[in-house]
Amino acid sequence: MRKSLQIAAAVLFACLAFSAPAHADYRFCNKTSYVLDGAIAVEAGAAATSSGWLRVQPGECGVMLEGDIVEQKYYVYARTIDAHLGSVKYFSGNERFCIVEDEFAVEGREQCAMRGYDSADFLQVATKPGKEWTTTFSEASDYTGEQARIAGAQRLLKDIGFPLTRIDGIAARNTLRAVEAFQRSVNAPVTGRIDEALIGRLVERALAEHEKVGLSFCNKTEELVWAAVGYLDSGDDMSSGWIRIEPGTCRKSIKGKLSGDTYFAYAEAIDETGAVARRNGEPMIWGGTENFCTKATRFEIRGRDRCASRGFDQRGFMRIDTGGAARLSVDLD
Repeated sequence: MRKSLQIAAAVLFACLAFSAPAHADYRFCNKTSYVLDGAIAVEAGAAATSSGWLRVQPGECGVMLEGDIVEQKYYVYARTIDAHLGSVKYFSGNERFCIVEDEFAVEGREQCAMRGYDSADFLQVATKPGKEWTTTFSEASDYTGEQARIAGAQRLLKDIGFPLTRIDGIAARNTLRAVEAFQRSVNAPVTGRIDEALIGRLVERALAEHEKVGLSFCNKTEELVWAAVGYLDSGDDMSSGWIRIEPGTCRKSIKGKLSGDTYFAYAEAIDETGAVARRNGEPMIWGGTENFCTKATRFEIRGRDRCASRGFDQRGFMRIDTGGAARLSVDLD
């Protein structure tokens, strides 16, 4: 039995497959060209639990949840990792559950922000009771597992600056040459082999490279801060958020070298009740006069006009001039 559906919120698709009885597991399989972090939520009556993260390389599968598939509701969520350039891509639906950035298991799905959690919109999966269920994340290219692994290597090589023009899942000569050049650059055996070890090394390199560039927010307050960023993408205004920033920490909002001269930002501090925190009687909000669209949960919105008529909120963002820098940090204090 096999079902498939398109996820409109991202470039990802999902194939939901019921496999023959084997291990008692709920598995995630990745047939995209991205490395994914996945989470799952389970609801039985009034009790709900969400947990994550499971990292799944292109072309690989992993156990997301151990145990039989029983009569309860299952929900899934996945996102691309920070090693990839560009905006984060999501596999999501419209069922909100609590999450955090690090490994987590959260009881309940209500009042996430008031309890100090982030939230994400999960997709409900129509499972059937049995021993095993697999959710497969895939792209429009409909890669096989092997093609996804090759496409994943191509994308990561491109993310760290190798001049590959196509991400197609085909191990042609230019791809193999790039793999060998990368292996030489990290003093690894030059085999040209595209496997799990290569993907792992590429992820490490990409994460290290991206630390040197991009736009970060640093929370210098004693309150939890949520931030959003506005920028120009292929000629269109974009807004993206929310970014959860713990006190005394920094979080990346734009990955890769800053290509624009101007970006925009909005942030607000939240107190223990979930309301905007106040300092000396004034709300702790960092904003300005440049209006962008937002919404209550995670978002990536194209265009900054007609926010209300499109079902979005609107907030005033502050302008950030980069001065031509490849990396910039914005202090929220």
